[in-house]
Amino acid sequence: MQFLILKRCGVKHNKDVFDISTQVFFKFKKLFKNWTKMNFCDKMDSLMKEKKIEQLTDNLNLRPPIVVVMGHIDHGKTTLLDTIRKTNVVLKEAGGITQHIGAYEIVVQSKNPEYNGRKITFIDTPGHEAFSAIRARGTQVGDVAILIIAADEGVKPQTIEALNHIQQAKIPFIIALNKIDRAEANPDKVKTQLAELGVFVEGWGGNVPIINISAKNGTNIDELLELILLVADMENLTAQKDAPAQGVILETKFDNKRGILVSAVIKNGVLKIGDSIYTETALGKVRLMEDCNGKQIKEVTFSSPVLIIGFKELPQVGEEFFVGEKKEEELKKICKEKKNQIEKKNEEDKNTLNIILKADVVGSLEAMKKILNNLNLSEDIIIKIISESIGDVFVSDLALAETAPAIILGFRIKIPNDLKTIIQAKNIKVFIFDIIYEMEKFLKEETEKLFKPLEAPIKGEVEILACFSKKRSEQLIGGKVVFGYIVKGAQVKIKRGEEIIGRGKVLNLQCNKIDIKEVLEGKECGILIDSDIEILLGDRLIF
Repeated sequence: MQFLILKRCGVKHNKDVFDISTQVFFKFKKLFKNWTKMNFCDKMDSLMKEKKIEQLTDNLNLRPPIVVVMGHIDHGKTTLLDTIRKTNVVLKEAGGITQHIGAYEIVVQSKNPEYNGRKITFIDTPGHEAFSAIRARGTQVGDVAILIIAADEGVKPQTIEALNHIQQAKIPFIIALNKIDRAEANPDKVKTQLAELGVFVEGWGGNVPIINISAKNGTNIDELLELILLVADMENLTAQKDAPAQGVILETKFDNKRGILVSAVIKNGVLKIGDSIYTETALGKVRLMEDCNGKQIKEVTFSSPVLIIGFKELPQVGEEFFVGEKKEEELKKICKEKKNQIEKKNEEDKNTLNIILKADVVGSLEAMKKILNNLNLSEDIIIKIISESIGDVFVSDLALAETAPAIILGFRIKIPNDLKTIIQAKNIKVFIFDIIYEMEKFLKEETEKLFKPLEAPIKGEVEILACFSKKRSEQLIGGKVVFGYIVKGAQVKIKRGEEIIGRGKVLNLQCNKIDIKEVLEGKECGILIDSDIEILLGDRLIF
């Protein structure tokens, strides 16, 4: 009887009856509620005789696998999906690099009747390391991962990062050695590199599946799809047919004409037009849905990607969504708590570079924030993001940039023509980028320069002509005011060459051994300054 239950439920075969019961019990314990392992077998026998077990298991279906494709930048992830889908997505991406998560569903065409006609959903996670947060979320939603590695280049930093995400998510994965058609391809070298990382592939003392492919030429792509289904079958993925839908948010964006657009993948149940939906931070009602080909649909079931229109607020990428009612007061309370948390992180306004972030989608915003957090700046500059939002530059963005003051950083957005005149007239700094690592390079090279226009105008500059004595942090120096003026008590920056090396305070000023409060441009003076930096001949004090 236990083996019939096992077969009916689709649980992996095991000769030990107790183990079979344990597998079935834990797999369906939510359905059995108060049953215990001790009385489980007897109750299952009873249900089998009454033919009620069919009612329980008929509501469970084998679920198509959700596959995440991961790997180093330009190792062929998008080309692989392009080959599988028979569409050209590569040319639509700036620089040929995937910029945010896309999900696609395909129907396998195989000569093997066991696999022919079955569906697979692919999630294409971006390859640049700035998108590691998105990639981590992509792995969490996936059932199987493909780690794609170029056979001619081998393991790269992002390969290791992707591998770490896969291992942390504890999902099975397949190694796809791409570009196998190239003369420089060296599969054995890649396998050796993987072994050094503790990943042992089939044929090299391990059980991790590996396959040689050429995404460009289509070599072994059909075999890869069959391998995915084989691995998925071993995981015994199931979902309920008629349950209310639940799934995961993959991407969100704001469209001027259609409103909030949410890309998601269904993990269980069926989502229908008119369903009330909610996440931890947003709620709404499904007004319209589109499949991965842009076709409007009335309902969607498990493992399928879907575009949802109907959320009142932008949900967060990676959040789970559910069908049901959620009180708006509860949502407002959560949002207020999150706002308070952000306000608690207020930094000193002094020496702060205020930045307004604008992007096409939420995932791009995350990437921009990570780049800003990782910038290696001098200690006297603090980066502060004062606003972040989806969509093109608005009048409100310019108003905030003018009053803060702040610069605007945009990624894959546009500036309306009528606002360009305002930007020029008010000298607002706006920088727009189409490729993420170009923005990263720009910020590394230009951030400190960007900071300078936002500071108060320079009132004075003193060139150091002599250094007399130093006692602890106090130093007596002589200099000439080459611009503006200098006053007693002034907080000054110490400039050496083109670099600001420190700060100090003017304790006293003297001209002809007489204490004075101010020295004007063109005059020489003696200065007693308090600073941790030892000032040298040729340095300048900026006031």
